[in-house]
Amino acid sequence: MKARRLVVGSLGLAGAGLATLAVGLRVDATRAWFAYLDAWLFGTSIAVGALLVIMTGHATKASWMVITRRPMESVAATLPVFALLFVPLAFGLDRVYPWANHGAAGAWVAHAIDHKRVWLSKPLFVVRTALYFLVFCVVAALLRGWSTENDARHRPELVRRMRRLSGGGLPLVVLTLTWASFDWSMSLQPDWYSTIFGFYFIAGAYVGAIALACVILPLVSPGRAHAAFSPDLAQALGRVLFAMVVFWAYISFDQLLIYWIGDIPEEVSYFARRTAGSWTAVTYVIVFGHFVLPFFVLLNRRLKRHPVVLAVVGGWVFVMQFVDVYWQVLPVHDQAGARPHWLDLGAALFVGGLSCAWIVRRYRTAAPLPLHVPELAEGLGYEAAV
Repeated sequence: MKARRLVVGSLGLAGAGLATLAVGLRVDATRAWFAYLDAWLFGTSIAVGALLVIMTGHATKASWMVITRRPMESVAATLPVFALLFVPLAFGLDRVYPWANHGAAGAWVAHAIDHKRVWLSKPLFVVRTALYFLVFCVVAALLRGWSTENDARHRPELVRRMRRLSGGGLPLVVLTLTWASFDWSMSLQPDWYSTIFGFYFIAGAYVGAIALACVILPLVSPGRAHAAFSPDLAQALGRVLFAMVVFWAYISFDQLLIYWIGDIPEEVSYFARRTAGSWTAVTYVIVFGHFVLPFFVLLNRRLKRHPVVLAVVGGWVFVMQFVDVYWQVLPVHDQAGARPHWLDLGAALFVGGLSCAWIVRRYRTAAPLPLHVPELAEGLGYEAAV
């Protein structure tokens, strides 16, 4: 009954968000499309990040990660939803991407992207996005299907398939997400490029997914899955969140440092735009909120072992990851400074509400823990090292 109320409530919020976006398309169409892209890009990155978490668990045979499998499978199951949500965005590309509307692009941008004109074309962009989602959805569906099939009847070959697909498919999924990040986020400023941007985007996606797992696990249905989230398992999950927050910060700083040292105008344009006006304050919020604060909290072993504290930290990091994606997208439109808009809330409600309803529905269709897997008993009895 609780799950049903949550689904109905989430769909209600999604409906309110959709109505808000519909009004926004009449009031300020360009701002509405930017808000929608921001929410869609964040949600998609979290879904792919959840897929990476699943594949990491299978490939490494980490016994304790068995507790994250069903929640992450449910989150990754939203990938077909985000593929469908891209369809309306395909009709608004010229509103958000300068390369899609050459008449609105400045002379410098037009000259800078002249040699990219074939690659940065709307038909090829849509085809590439379809291919990206094909890879993500097929891998997620196979892992989910084999996992639930193994619940019904133990088949060792299914476990081997999941491990082989995860180990062999990780490079493919990572490379696909790298190219997707170039298209979906980096091409918002087509006269700028970074060879490390893919790592930055992937690190954020993984951090967001792990942070969401920290929030979901203490909230899942009472019973075996709830009891499984012991302090030792919370500590293990907290360690991964800590490591990925540090990795995200390292990649972010590395990217900034390289361009700052070079100090070439066209190369620092990305950061110059995101430190203009009140965007400077947003940058500092990300630095301290996404790294400094979680770093010192997660450094404490005792705090990591408390599921409620870990859930609060995970929720905070999840919100900061949303701010980071906002920082990637909105400076292209609001160049003078950050201007939060009611359309941002509408887009977040629509995409978030729809995603939440789908996640809950998918989670309820399978056992809370994967059954008949070799690492289950060891994972439930996991003891963290001091």
